[in-house]
Amino acid sequence: MDKQIYYKRHICTNNINRKTGTRGMCELTVIVATKNEKEYIANTLSHLQISIKEAKKQGIQTELIIVDSSTEDTATIASQFTPKVHRLPIQGISKARNYGAAQASGQILIFMDADTLLQKNTLIDVFSMFKNKKAVSTISFVMPTVQSKLPVSTKLFYVLDCAFIRACAFLPFLIGFYNRGDIIAIKRDTFEEIKGFNEALCMMEITELLINASKLGKIKVLSSPVFESSRRLKQWGVLKSYRVWWQNYVYFYVFKRLHDSSYESVR
Repeated sequence: MDKQIYYKRHICTNNINRKTGTRGMCELTVIVATKNEKEYIANTLSHLQISIKEAKKQGIQTELIIVDSSTEDTATIASQFTPKVHRLPIQGISKARNYGAAQASGQILIFMDADTLLQKNTLIDVFSMFKNKKAVSTISFVMPTVQSKLPVSTKLFYVLDCAFIRACAFLPFLIGFYNRGDIIAIKRDTFEEIKGFNEALCMMEITELLINASKLGKIKVLSSPVFESSRRLKQWGVLKSYRVWWQNYVYFYVFKRLHDSSYESVR
């Protein structure tokens, strides 16, 4: 069975000028896949809008696409920030991201989680990374939105996580690629050539995307972090988070498969 069948059905079908056969292009498209995110989405999009405005001052045009599979009013909240809110009843983060990419007009596609907060200059920094002609994708390390009063174990988790993601840019031949999905940017042409996210994977789909993209060019790491709610760490705890992520990381690279057949939703 084709692992990218949903992506193939929808890619390159929108934003096409019927007379010229070309797209109406902008520099960046930010795609946020959502599912029951009403607690986080307004704050996420408020921070994103600030970054979009800063980028616009530099002549960088950005569109925002939301792909929502919620059973509550996430889409209603998101529609206050962008008219491009798509309802997708089919479940799956990779399906939603691929669907969003099919609607996009940006030369660079940026995928981010619904609880990720960008800094004011994040989109400018992302765009700058692609001035290097060899760059095909950019990832970021992440820090918690609330850093005070964190347990020592959680602080250590973020220190090691950031160090590992930064090391990916310098030692890909040794440690491969790893990113938890807070934000990843990729050239549209590269994304289409590697056929998007693998919809058969419940996790490690970003790692596989980066592996495929690295065959076509360089993977860059932003020098400044983005921020996350730490909701999974809070619910799972550090030990379970390490166990799940590292087991699947090792299995994926050593055995070419995941250790787990599903990925627990955290809301």
